[in-house]
Amino acid sequence: MYRSKNIKKLITILVLSLWYSCVFSQIIPQQGFDSITPVEMKNHVYFLASDEMKGRDTPSTELDSCARYIANEFKSYGLTPPDSNKKYFQYFNTLKTHLAEPNTFMVGTTGKKESYELKKDFVPLYLTANKKINDVDIVFAGYGITAPELNYDDYKNLDVTGKAVLIFKGEPQKDDSSSIFNGTRDTDYAKIRVKIENAREKGAVGVIVANYPSSMFRRPPNYWPSLMKHPLENAVPLTLEESSGKKIVCVNIGKKLTEDIFEGSEKNFKTILENIDKDLQPRSFLLKDKTVSMETNLRADKFPTQNVVGCLQGKDENLENELIIIGAHYDHVGTVNDTIIYNGADDNASGTAGVLEIAQAFTSCKNRPKRSILFIAFAGEEKGLFGSRYYTDNPLFPLENTVAMLNLDMISRNDSNEVAIIGSGTSGDLKEINEKANKHINLDLAYDQEVYFRNSDHYSFYNKNIPVLFYNTKSTPDLHQPTDDPEKIIPEKMAKIGKLIFSTAWIIANTTERPDFSKIK
Repeated sequence: MYRSKNIKKLITILVLSLWYSCVFSQIIPQQGFDSITPVEMKNHVYFLASDEMKGRDTPSTELDSCARYIANEFKSYGLTPPDSNKKYFQYFNTLKTHLAEPNTFMVGTTGKKESYELKKDFVPLYLTANKKINDVDIVFAGYGITAPELNYDDYKNLDVTGKAVLIFKGEPQKDDSSSIFNGTRDTDYAKIRVKIENAREKGAVGVIVANYPSSMFRRPPNYWPSLMKHPLENAVPLTLEESSGKKIVCVNIGKKLTEDIFEGSEKNFKTILENIDKDLQPRSFLLKDKTVSMETNLRADKFPTQNVVGCLQGKDENLENELIIIGAHYDHVGTVNDTIIYNGADDNASGTAGVLEIAQAFTSCKNRPKRSILFIAFAGEEKGLFGSRYYTDNPLFPLENTVAMLNLDMISRNDSNEVAIIGSGTSGDLKEINEKANKHINLDLAYDQEVYFRNSDHYSFYNKNIPVLFYNTKSTPDLHQPTDDPEKIIPEKMAKIGKLIFSTAWIIANTTERPDFSKIK
């Protein structure tokens, strides 16, 4: 009897499994699903992450070679260029900035103003605007971080509209291995660019950045060659060319100037930061009777680069103007002295290979999806999400018609069946569709990597209120090291993840309703 029950149970499972396979094959085209193979994944990675490509720095002739490779693949699949020029490239400029003149900093206190010296007291940040602000209030805003998923916000109940914010570098509990901010490793919230963007979004017109007290020197950090006795080559990071309206006045300041700004407030900034570290509660406040006037000026040399874009037109007359974006960054961090090569096989030749295979899968299907699909390989992600930021500010198709963005970044490592799904909180519908698609693939979906939500190109789309999913196989010791080589990838795992994303995208593309969108709280 016991054996009979087991046999019946086994038959039931087999019947259900066959039934689901039939249903799945009716929903997801089998020819597209089967076209995603480990061999082709591997071949793409071995080209993109070869020594000849010298780490695909942005900008570089090697990155341009990779762009042509991707464009030729798109063309061979039958994807169409997105513009009337019949080119698969969306060009944009990166900038190498230099200090110009004038640069001034003045603090006003009860009717008088004190001027401070360039280099000795303050230094313009490389992300600053060519602007001047006069007699604006100063607000202390802790670390300048808003992290809703960590329930931390230095701007809580704080109005900084039209004001300058004084913030400190780093993030809370930076020396605490148990910190919610990824232990002792910096999260994206510690990046100066992220802090400046947050301040600008809150309405600030200026940002004043001070070093953490334990690493504070009398003089501010300086990377401008024109202010150095022994100039350092490439000391100033590249920036993305953006409209002047997207930039605000930003400076670094030294210890004396920090002390002068806090003088009279009856509050000690070292004690304030220690208290923030203890309970992760904001200690922000308006510095009464203090104003600041700042002017900064830079000049820039322009260096062009490009995103690579291919389009598959949808077939439904009611939905073809809506689209899904499937993207990955194809750049990495280049070389050291042209001898040590950072090949970036996992980061992110693997994601680029995934986009290529998924594009081929869609075009190999007998029928096109109802919605259109836009495939994008982004340049400059490693420099600060350059390519995706440029696209979302200069979209080739209206952003309001973009229903979802699926991002592939590092999908080839860690010998397990696990893939991290980041950003599922932006859309319950996307999460449900992805899990539905996974029932036939049986990857282990992990939702424990949200601390990296801001770290890749999907974040630029999230900032435009577009639901996103970010696929990642988690970090390894080879991240941003010259040891991230093609020999270490797991092509079979890449193919499984590619099949999951293809299946997810196919369901989205053929579902009448748009996925919902939620801001992460």
